[in-house]
Amino acid sequence: MSKRFQKDLPDLSAPKLVELFPPLPGWLADRLLRPDEKVIWVRGPRFNPSWERYITHPVLLFWAIIIGVILAGLLRLITGEWSDNPMIEVLTIGASVYVSIIVLGIANGYFTRLVVTNFRLVILQGYEICRSWNINKLPPSLLCYRRQGEQEHWSIDVDAVKSMLGSRSDQFTNAKTILSFGKQLDRITIRDQDRR
Repeated sequence: MSKRFQKDLPDLSAPKLVELFPPLPGWLADRLLRPDEKVIWVRGPRFNPSWERYITHPVLLFWAIIIGVILAGLLRLITGEWSDNPMIEVLTIGASVYVSIIVLGIANGYFTRLVVTNFRLVILQGYEICRSWNINKLPPSLLCYRRQGEQEHWSIDVDAVKSMLGSRSDQFTNAKTILSFGKQLDRITIRDQDRR
């Protein structure tokens, strides 16, 4: 009887859990990837909520202005005439915009990802592409020559990127590490261009 229950249990091995909670959400992959481009490797935040796309999108400022105007109108209805103190409405709208800027900054800072595709290496901050390096612009130390079927081509060496990133082998890396990796990669590419 215990064997039957063991067979009925779902297999929750690590690869299936990673598929359930991918480090690169589908909406972000649709926005990032070009035709024939595939994600090879991603490092990013541990927490990937479904509402991330809304708090990292710049249109949040527009919604903050609308909410501020509505709050100012409600405040004016409660307090009375429009000529009493117009600064209350201005401060209400300004406060809602200020809070939305802080939310955007914190959210975009937290949701920083390093994405390796078959054509490029990209750093994403929230909704936007922060930095991008085409495979032709990367230093030779980050490239390897691979054979796929009958075709041979250059690809990004994920092991070299991992060692340069200097983080553990799990799929989660903080924003500070990813951004310092980007600065280090910029220094290497500038040095390589100067040598040519």
